[in-house]
Amino acid sequence: MKKTSEVSKLVGVSRRTLQYYDDEGILAAARSKDNHRLYDDGTLEKIWQILLYKEMGFELKEIRQLLQLSEDRRKEYLIQRIRAVKSEIECLNDQAAFISLALAYGLPQIPEANGEVTYVKSIEDLKKKLKSQSITKSTMKS
Repeated sequence: MKKTSEVSKLVGVSRRTLQYYDDEGILAAARSKDNHRLYDDGTLEKIWQILLYKEMGFELKEIRQLLQLSEDRRKEYLIQRIRAVKSEIECLNDQAAFISLALAYGLPQIPEANGEVTYVKSIEDLKKKLKSQSITKSTMKS
C-alpha cells in the first residue's frame, strides 16, 4: 500500500488531484488508521485507466461511467467516441476551408435581398459550393 504523496510522484499528478478523484467517487482509496489515503495495485491500475481516458478527451463524469461498464459496453462507447471525433474533425476542416476562402478572397458580398433567400441560407449555399469544389479538386488529384 502506498500513500498519496508516493502515488502522486509515481503517476505524475498532484496529491490534490488524487484526493479529488477519491472525493468524487471515481477512485476509491483505502484508509489507514490515521485516515490517510492508501493505494494498492488495483487502485494504481484504475489511476492509469483514468489518465488514459482523460488523454482521450473524456470528462470525469464520462470516465466514472466508463470504469463501471463491461468490456463490451466500453468498446461500444469508445467506438462512438471515435465517430464523434471524426465528425468534429470534418466540421473543423470545413470551417478551416471556409476561413481560408474568406482569407484568400475576402468576405463574400451580402446577398441581394429578394425575400426568398436568407443570409443563413446564402452561407449554407457557399459552404456547399466550397465543399463540392474541394471534392472535385481531390478527385482530380487522384
